[in-house]
Amino acid sequence: MSEQLFIEHYKNTDVEADNIIKAQRIAQDCLEYLKTFLRPGMTYEEIHEACKDRMLAKGAERFWTHEDPALILFGDLSTYSAHEAPDLKNMIVQENDFITVDVAPVMGNGWGDMARSYVMEKGKIIRYVDSDNQEIKEGLDFELYLHQEFIQFVNEETTFSGLHDYIEDLLKKHHCINLDYHGNFGHTIEKDPKDRVTIIHGEDRKISEYNKPITFEPHICRVNGRYGIKHENMYFFHEGKILEVL
Repeated sequence: MSEQLFIEHYKNTDVEADNIIKAQRIAQDCLEYLKTFLRPGMTYEEIHEACKDRMLAKGAERFWTHEDPALILFGDLSTYSAHEAPDLKNMIVQENDFITVDVAPVMGNGWGDMARSYVMEKGKIIRYVDSDNQEIKEGLDFELYLHQEFIQFVNEETTFSGLHDYIEDLLKKHHCINLDYHGNFGHTIEKDPKDRVTIIHGEDRKISEYNKPITFEPHICRVNGRYGIKHENMYFFHEGKILEVL
């Protein structure tokens, strides 16, 4: 997607499109950096501090989600939602592990918001398609499928509630569950996080009419599964289509 198209789309609104692009680039850089940084024996605190230092070094001014640079979950705790996981401070990366990281840098009043899942096998971060773990492979395949369904499903008439219910039905058909403790699948990007509109049942505003960037971030798990899988991108609705910001 052209950055200029995104900036042009929001030029007559209160959305700080240029700062969102900058913040999202910082988020993307941090998550790419983690591919080479993560290793067995690392603590939650080490990864958290590395995310913070990397994003500040790249120009982030602050962090929007509870002023926390990164939400990090490991292995068996990856099925928890946000800050609800117990004993985060005692988490240590194992030789074979599964890690999710959700980062939230801010430039001006423009947020970045992006999440990725990492597969550690035999002490190295690998491509999920090369994993020996079938649950992880199938889960990440399904996560990417949900993003494609999101892009194809949304049109001029789609409401936040309608999108939520469609994705929820897909989860049920594929024997998966939504792990988000609020039950949503993403949210709008606002100057003030308290103003977010979420992809939740009962929110009947149309996505096209609201005209704000929107994240899509299903946090999912197979029924009776071990791993909570997450992949988040930012999108916007333009001329009848959902487009990815980066």
